[in-house]
Amino acid sequence: MAMVATGVEDRLRGIRERWVASEEQRADAQAAIGQRDLTLANSPADLQEREDRLRRRHLRLEGIVDQDDSVWLSFFDCGLRAARSVGRVVEAPRRQPVVPIGTGSLVTDRLLLTNHHVVRTPDEAAGMAVEFAYEYDEDGESRNEDRWPLAPGDCFVTDPDLDYTVVAVALRDGRPPGETYGSIPLIGQTGKAVIGEVLNVIHHPAGQRKRVSLRFNRMVAEDDLWLRYESDTREGSSGAPVFNDQWEMVALHHGGVAATDDEGFELTRDGQRWTRDMGEDAVAYVGNEGARVSRIVRSLRGAGVPLEQRRLLTPILGEEQ
Repeated sequence: MAMVATGVEDRLRGIRERWVASEEQRADAQAAIGQRDLTLANSPADLQEREDRLRRRHLRLEGIVDQDDSVWLSFFDCGLRAARSVGRVVEAPRRQPVVPIGTGSLVTDRLLLTNHHVVRTPDEAAGMAVEFAYEYDEDGESRNEDRWPLAPGDCFVTDPDLDYTVVAVALRDGRPPGETYGSIPLIGQTGKAVIGEVLNVIHHPAGQRKRVSLRFNRMVAEDDLWLRYESDTREGSSGAPVFNDQWEMVALHHGGVAATDDEGFELTRDGQRWTRDMGEDAVAYVGNEGARVSRIVRSLRGAGVPLEQRRLLTPILGEEQ
């Protein structure tokens, strides 16, 4: 347990250090948003790449920071389609209640993507499951969750540095979960988001039923491996997919930066000093970080995946893999 606690502290310390180091980028992002001018925070090459991508969807780059916050009706259809593929990752001991651990999403019809710190090893994964449809329906009634055990023996790839794990989900009557819940493509190309753009997160905060954080979330900084954004996520959101407004997955959420007072004490949502007895859900967060999807795909390409497992990665990596 001591090693796990140390790993958590190291991960959160790294996220905070990178957040602090990005202060200049974040200031540029706020200027870009406030003045509705993306050139204040992005290079011409990055803006051109994003513009080309949006043009194929008959959209305008300028719309990213317009005062008009309306979206096309199809935004909801595409969001709901993506949300079906997102589930709650749980420990599932026999004849005992499940324990929520984080969030994950189907990225092929059988492969689940989540954080390394959520599912660290094949042995851990063997006692875990993913629950789809753990949510409320349109009448506010609880849906019956649909639990699928993980099957790490069929495929398991993890990277503690990028904090991701890709693990197979067990078949049911010979059918993969993706036949029912679809999947979210992992797009290896860059250019899916620029600084100042709105991002959307689908997650199970604090192990609760599925929620969506949208509209008041902006990408505010980036580096070669990570995207940083302001959004309302909590413990249990680890492993959540982060999307642009076209519902392309741009990052894998893995942690947040807690708000602190002048003396460095973490704060609660109502501005009080946080203590452990309040629980992680009470912490107020000022920023978040996720691994870039393009870098996850690059990492998967270089991973030493056994030949018998590689076929399950073909939808992500292509036939040449």
